[in-house]
Amino acid sequence: MQLLRRFLIATVLVAVPAIAQQGDSSTTPVRITGAVLSLSGNILDVKPSAAPAVWVTIPADLHVDRSALKEGVSVSIEARWVDVCYVASQITVQK
Repeated sequence: MQLLRRFLIATVLVAVPAIAQQGDSSTTPVRITGAVLSLSGNILDVKPSAAPAVWVTIPADLHVDRSALKEGVSVSIEARWVDVCYVASQITVQK
């Protein structure tokens, strides 16, 4: 019985990350356009004109001029929904 329980736990621990990675690759990218409300660490808070504000995570390997992401600046973001949040793949500051 203990052996079966260990086998099931090991199977779940291996299967869950594999399923999560498959979900990431099939997510369609979305374009979020709006004004920056705030930038805190790697979380950008953006307010689209006709929708509620959204939080977008900026990955550490995405090169972005963080000094340009000030309150009120218009941005266009390409992002994917990953697990529980949007993750940016491109951020463009609109002038």
